[in-house]
Formats: sequence, structure tokens, C-alpha cells
Amino acid sequence: MADAPTPRARYRDPLTATLALLLAASTGAAVARVDRAGDPMRRCQAVGADAMMGPVTGPLLAEYYEAFLLDRDLALFRERVDARYAEETLCRVLELSPYTSARRGAVLALGVMGSFDGCNVMLGRALRDDDAVVRTMAERALWVVWFRADTPDNNRDLEEVRALVSAGALDEAIERAGRLIARSPKFAEAYNQRAIAYFKQRRFAESAEDCIKTLTLNPVHVGALGGLAQCQVELNQPREALKTLRRSLKLQPHSEGLNEHIRMLEAGLESDGPR
Repeated sequence: MADAPTPRARYRDPLTATLALLLAASTGAAVARVDRAGDPMRRCQAVGADAMMGPVTGPLLAEYYEAFLLDRDLALFRERVDARYAEETLCRVLELSPYTSARRGAVLALGVMGSFDGCNVMLGRALRDDDAVVRTMAERALWVVWFRADTPDNNRDLEEVRALVSAGALDEAIERAGRLIARSPKFAEAYNQRAIAYFKQRRFAESAEDCIKTLTLNPVHVGALGGLAQCQVELNQPREALKTLRRSLKLQPHSEGLNEHIRMLEAGLESDGPR
């Protein structure tokens, strides 16, 4: 349920939105680069073009990503990747490549052009990546993919719902989201946006119901998991909230915030004693 990372108002332009979201994941080229002196990719580059095209290791993709860090030309990055890599191959690179830059490049590429059906699960798995930049980029890329998971018309309607929620026009947002859900009952993010509006109206049971529906359609929706846990706390269901947070922690095992919330709930339940 949690709001998508800012800036969210640019989702009508996927390239601009992805650039803003994913660049925010790093603190500049120095942080987003690997230490090339210790990266085995450097040794692979001497093997030749065929090795660089390896679908699993993806050193060529790493080169495209590092070039993007220098020129910030997302359209050129997309053009280069689109000419060489299928979505399935990008997912394999993200899952299997030992090269940090290649995995970061795969996340960026999937955020730019990946489909919900094609990359949602793999981006969800990337939330467990050893590299903190990959994890942050993956979470932000997921939001971009979720907001463009349906038809162009429905995606535009969803963005209008989000804008209404952000502006505090909650009744209208709920009504518009309901119409969108009626047209597209498998559009997970439509339920999540309505859940946010319900939560802001303190209609926690209805918000929790929409979070559960979101998760039925999209089990890796970490925002809906966080929202459901918040609703359960508000509904005085701390044990259920703890189960939800532990489920979320399986998707985001490196999250310090989740670990802290879990410790707080556990401490509270211990102080209350057995029921």
C-alpha cells in the first residue's frame, strides 16, 4: 500500500520517470560503479565480442550501464539494450550474473522497458540481492512496472487516481479506482491505490481487504505488505501484523526498517504476555 517513491507524478513518461527514480537509488557515478580493479568483468572484456554478449554474465550490458552513468542518456541506453537483449535475457542477467554493474544495468533496463508478466517476479527476487544499489533500484523499478501493468488507457486512469490520492481528493479517488477495477479486475495497483485512499480515511478494514487483493494478484508487492501490516496494527491485530511483516522480510531480508518493526512488535507481544 505504501506510496511509490517520489517523484511519482512523472509516470506518464516512462523514460523520464524511470530515470528519476533509478538515479535516485545511487549517490552518483562513484557509488553506482563497481571497483573495476577487483571486478572480473574487466578480465572478460579481453575475450572478445562473443563473450561480451554472454546472456548470463552480461558484461556488454555492464558497459552500457556504465556509459549511461556518464552521459545520463536513458534513450540511448534503451536503444542499445533493446538491440541486444530480450526481456528474458535481462532477467537471467539479473538473477545469475556475478558482475554488479551487469545486474544494475539489468534492473535499469527492466525498469525502462520490462513488462509486468515478464519481469515482476525477477525484480522481486532482486530485493534480496547482495548489492544495496541493485536492491534499491529493483524496488523503484517495481513501482514503475506496476504503474504500467495494464493498457495505456488504464495506466493513465491509474495515474489520475494516484494524483487524486496525493491531492487528498479521497472520495473521488476511491470512486475512480472502483470504476477502474470494474474494467480491469486483475490490475493489482488499482486495488493498492484504493487501499491507500481507504487508509487515509481511516477505513482500515477496507484498506486491508484491498491490500490482500493486491497481494493475491501480485505477491511481491512490498508496498501492499507494509500497508496490510499498518492496517492490522490499527485494527489491534498485532500477531497478524507480525506475520505480515515476517512475510515481507522474506522478500527484503536486508531491510533494517522491517527488522526494527518486527522487534518492536515482538517486544510488545512479549510484554502483553500469552493470550
